[in-house]
Amino acid sequence: MSGDHYRCPVPAGGGVRAGDGGRLGAMLRAGACGMHADEAAVELLVAHGHWTGHGEFARRFAQVDARPDPGGVPVACIDWQAAAGGLDRGGLLACSASEAGVLRIAASLGGGVPVSLRAVLGGLDHVNIALAARAVLHANGTTTATVTVPAPPRFPPGIDVTGAGHGVRRGRGR
Repeated sequence: MSGDHYRCPVPAGGGVRAGDGGRLGAMLRAGACGMHADEAAVELLVAHGHWTGHGEFARRFAQVDARPDPGGVPVACIDWQAAAGGLDRGGLLACSASEAGVLRIAASLGGGVPVSLRAVLGGLDHVNIALAARAVLHANGTTTATVTVPAPPRFPPGIDVTGAGHGVRRGRGR
């Protein structure tokens, strides 16, 4: 097998870890199992949480296969091209810029849909940046990496807040 494929273990008892993402998340995981890039895309969506619980997204872009995996779990996949296109078609998928960015990154990993990282990454907070970084590492075959992204400072550099009211310095002014 090539470096981006591996044999997925069939869980004992025929179950798949549902975790976050519920039933759709479990079916997507079962469908992606064995391909690092597909798993990375699915895990990004499931860990982010918005899209696997978005009814319109699931109805339009998730496809459940009639044949279950070897463990008997129903499998599903995402039509990544159509899902990414749904962001561009006049509000078909109403969402925040951050939610759209996560979906665009997942579509790129899972379906090869082109994404401008320059345009997307700047709109992600530290939590979503960590999810995206973990997904990129997973797509490359690094499935056990820990990604640590420090929380942003509460105040921009140059702002001294020790004086709580008096003597508060803002910016680098005179």
